[in-house]
Amino acid sequence: MFNFDVPRYEKVVNDALALRPQIEAAADEICKAGYSNIFFIGCGGTYAHSLPLKYMLDTQSNIESYSMIASEFMVMGHKKFTKNSICVFSTRSGNTKEIIQAAKFCKDTGARVVMYVSNAGTPACQYADYLFHSFAEDDCLAEAIYLTNIPFVARMMYNAGAFEKYSNFADQLAQITPYLIKAKESYEDKSKAMAEKHKDTDYHMVIGSGYLWGEAYDYAMCILEEMQWIKTKSIHAAEFFHGTLELVEEDTSLILFYGEDETRPLMDRVLNFAKKITKEINIFDTKDIELPLDQEFRKFVSPLIVYTITERLSCHLEHVRNHPLTTRRYYRQMEY
Repeated sequence: MFNFDVPRYEKVVNDALALRPQIEAAADEICKAGYSNIFFIGCGGTYAHSLPLKYMLDTQSNIESYSMIASEFMVMGHKKFTKNSICVFSTRSGNTKEIIQAAKFCKDTGARVVMYVSNAGTPACQYADYLFHSFAEDDCLAEAIYLTNIPFVARMMYNAGAFEKYSNFADQLAQITPYLIKAKESYEDKSKAMAEKHKDTDYHMVIGSGYLWGEAYDYAMCILEEMQWIKTKSIHAAEFFHGTLELVEEDTSLILFYGEDETRPLMDRVLNFAKKITKEINIFDTKDIELPLDQEFRKFVSPLIVYTITERLSCHLEHVRNHPLTTRRYYRQMEY
């Protein structure tokens, strides 16, 4: 694969998987002490990656949860937030201002803070009651976040009597590393061709639903907009027909994220419409990917899979457009 370090990637994934004993101990201790609800608090990508976690809880359990944008959370005064809330954060840098402010607020309120951090010894760490650390960079960050937070949520569900097969799921998930690499390989040629064809395309629609709505949001904003400076709109499949469809023309680029949950028919509806109008449709489908998981568990990891395979597109776009994914004009380049 082009510009891909297999040993580095294996280490990132395996180090995250190795956190399982710590994750289970934290979830067990929290549940034993009791809690009222779970707040997932993030910004940008870390907010986006929390959306499938909430979807998982909403569809599989009675656990009350909220996904919050950190800066909005700080000004809105959420009435369901108390000292009995569990606050879940993820941060690569460990110094994102919005995350630091929100984590400190939660800690000062007396709520328990669960924190994944890619860089140890950073400011965010001081506010964590339960700190999970493993190294990751932007190109593999979501793997580390998801392989920490999905097991945490699954264990919380297990303790609430909502995930009887947790051990089976966790044992199977532990075998996922080589399958993620194979997933990337299976989308390598497609991603290369797509990048070459669309290197000068100035507008994309990224569409997802269910467990993959967060990834559609993330790929549009954090990758294509932030890292490639391409105008992009993320659209929920259920909302596509309430406005955005009017912008589709015969050359409009649609990128569809297909998962394996109950919202797949919503994606089919978008695709059936789009095929009548545009010739530029690209699909990333988790159903294509071989995994070591039982069918009933696959939907839980679908956002992880989509992030893994779309990284190949990002890598090739960076190359053919001569635009490094690390280049920024404004983000962390100035005060705002």
